[in-house]
Amino acid sequence: MLLQINKFESRKALIASLTADVLKALSSGIGNRSVASMLLAGGSTPGPFYEHLSKQCFSWDKVWVAPTDERWVPPTHDDSNEKLIRGTLIKNEAAKVQYMSLKSKADNPVTGQIEIENKLKELPWPPEVVLLGMGEDGHVASLFPGLSDTRDAMSIQNTQRCHPVRREGDDVARISMTLNTLLNSKRIFLLCYGEKKLKILQKSAKEKTDLLPVSHLLCQNILPVILYWAK
Repeated sequence: MLLQINKFESRKALIASLTADVLKALSSGIGNRSVASMLLAGGSTPGPFYEHLSKQCFSWDKVWVAPTDERWVPPTHDDSNEKLIRGTLIKNEAAKVQYMSLKSKADNPVTGQIEIENKLKELPWPPEVVLLGMGEDGHVASLFPGLSDTRDAMSIQNTQRCHPVRREGDDVARISMTLNTLLNSKRIFLLCYGEKKLKILQKSAKEKTDLLPVSHLLCQNILPVILYWAK
């Protein structure tokens, strides 16, 4: 297990520390190869952090960003991670960030996967930062428990950068970075709030199980996962 836990007295303090660490990582990447990249989580949790990050003076024109996962909806849709990231991060000082979409014109992520896979080759690899959140069911990115697509996406034999994820019912299909893609980055930052999620993470760090996909991220010896947590 390679889990490092950083606890903060407030969300404001967490965001300030995470901002400093992300900018330091990006600066290192730019210093080494003139460009840097990040894979960023969607959802409501990271929004305030993106807003704060967007106001920082930085060489944003040298930074590439892609989401860790995406719903197969138009980028103008309220559920689109692209809409979230563009609306909270790619503005103010960070208006010149270069964004790479995980959405294509294909009808679904299964037929669109090859196009996205090829497009991702243009992203500066490996990413300096992967920022993840976690759901209360233990999912990260769009790697949800109990799905054959999740098991395929988390397989160590899967060399693809992204994989389609389909759920039953009315939930829209998605595309997600694979576990190998997440682990083949330079740093993984995990952003979580609340006691309930902290308990889930502590449980997940003890044993790898498909019931809690985040456990596959925590129970490995490839790359440390750095947790930023506050109530």
